[in-house]
Amino acid sequence: MPPTTPDEPFFAGAQARRLAWLCAAALVLAALVLNLRALGFGFLYLRDDDINVALNPHMGGLGAARLAWMFTDSDYVRRYIPLGWLGFSATYQWAGLDAAAYHGVGLGLYALNCALVLALVLHALRLFPGAAPQGLGSWAVASAALGAAWWAFNPLRVETTAWVSGNLYGQACAFALSSVIAYLRTFASRGRRRLAWLLASAALFAASLLTYPIALGVPALLIGLDWLRARKNPSVAFRRLLLEKALFLAPLAAVLLLTVAARYAAERVYGAVPGIRELPLSSRLAQSAYVAAYYVWKPWWPTHLSPLYDSLVDFRPTEPRFLASLAAVGAACALALAWVRTRPAFAVVWLGYLAAAAPFFGLTEKPHMTSDRYGCLLCVFTAAVAAAAVARLRRAPARAAALALSAAVLALAARMTWRQLDVWTNDRVQHAYVAAGLRNSELLDDFRSRQLILEFMRGDEESSARAVDLGLRRNPASPGLRKASAIIADKRRISAYYGPVPFLAILHEQRGLDFARQGDLREANDHFEEALRMDDRFYQAAFDRALVLLGLGRCDDALRSYLLADRRAPAGLPQRESHEFLVRLRRGAEAAGLTALAHAASAALAR
Repeated sequence: MPPTTPDEPFFAGAQARRLAWLCAAALVLAALVLNLRALGFGFLYLRDDDINVALNPHMGGLGAARLAWMFTDSDYVRRYIPLGWLGFSATYQWAGLDAAAYHGVGLGLYALNCALVLALVLHALRLFPGAAPQGLGSWAVASAALGAAWWAFNPLRVETTAWVSGNLYGQACAFALSSVIAYLRTFASRGRRRLAWLLASAALFAASLLTYPIALGVPALLIGLDWLRARKNPSVAFRRLLLEKALFLAPLAAVLLLTVAARYAAERVYGAVPGIRELPLSSRLAQSAYVAAYYVWKPWWPTHLSPLYDSLVDFRPTEPRFLASLAAVGAACALALAWVRTRPAFAVVWLGYLAAAAPFFGLTEKPHMTSDRYGCLLCVFTAAVAAAAVARLRRAPARAAALALSAAVLALAARMTWRQLDVWTNDRVQHAYVAAGLRNSELLDDFRSRQLILEFMRGDEESSARAVDLGLRRNPASPGLRKASAIIADKRRISAYYGPVPFLAILHEQRGLDFARQGDLREANDHFEEALRMDDRFYQAAFDRALVLLGLGRCDDALRSYLLADRRAPAGLPQRESHEFLVRLRRGAEAAGLTALAHAASAALAR
């Protein structure tokens, strides 16, 4: 790791350097062990995994057409996230619809981010006022490791490590952290080497925004760090450093414009952007202050965590919690401005944090939620500040007390993380947990209707339909229940053809047919397999898969799938479909040199 200037070392000696590498290895290993059971989790159809991966009509292996969609689409979701789609597509290229692979990627990103947080905190300790010019010693390294471990073991991380769709945040966070680290390395470089680090930082920042726009406020932090550096070193021209930020502000402006445009384009799916009447200025201010304060105190009191919060669904700005948040944020801003000359580091950290938190203020959303995943980047500020406070301790008793307290906090955080992982086991477990914590009747009604839809789609049709009918009698205007009723009616309409097959399996079969028509046979086969996994009686999916397997040149597998379809069909497959398959099988077997199979197909056709 580089020093802060070319003439100053980063570490005070080899012992501190070895300790840093040892801490990094121990941190990554402990974090992986703590979260390893997420590999056994599946897709969560209630939590956007269906939209992003499992039933995404655009998702599949890497290819020119798919890449074109990634970088030109702004309608499918309310964000412009081409590199996010690229990450999912790369995983698909490797593993298809195997949920374990996506969770494996999520854990890999989490481990990478643990190491990056440690590296970033080490850089922060090397830069904070009063840092020893001889470099970081062993105690400073240990302090950085404690701060990074607090970030890694915090239960707020669970949402991004146990949720397939959370990979978007893990990937964006990794790029953002790498960007800041690369930028800090410019402080110790000159000439071409410095330019290379600067360009790498800008490219990594752009990559983070194009994965998911969680790092929109990072340029403000970098400008603050430049200002600190210029104050410390008069030979550094702040104006020149400011001009360099065009490398960061250009992708920021472009992605911000595309993101806003995508949000407005998705109004049909996600609702209209709230106007001043739906979300008055006072409510926006109160909500923003609440969000800013929330990610400061919540990581220290991470209880009652949930994938779905209703604290901002319907609120009054005059409620005590919003007034307290507004007072706390206002006081911190006043102190930052008052101390800008005497304690400039505080101003840079606090205002940089506000800039980083701004994308999560929810100014274009009603209702908005303080989701745990938003803290993956914001909590790095807290980890760095906490590490700096511990590093300042000089006396042995104070350090021993800090180590003991840190060990207790980390042990408690790890236990809470372990228990929080239970919430993400599957849809049913998560539904029961979330429903028990919701107090807003409208949101609770919508969430329950979504669960009823999922239960119906998975095959529990009779009881789910009764529950929807009962709910509609109590609340005929419920949007969620009306949507559930429409889905039930749609399934009853096609039941004469599909029979008692779960609707979710039918959706996978229909997605497979769409891919087959486009010539994406591998993707089509994956969806037919998923449909059969949900219900092996689904003979239409087995027959469609047999035809696709022939197109892939897998004649033996195609024959097995055909025989399964013929066996599962109520009266065997129709003669027309059997004839179509056998003709294709004969041609495929002849092309593959499978003489015996080709003769068998010919004999079957002759009968």
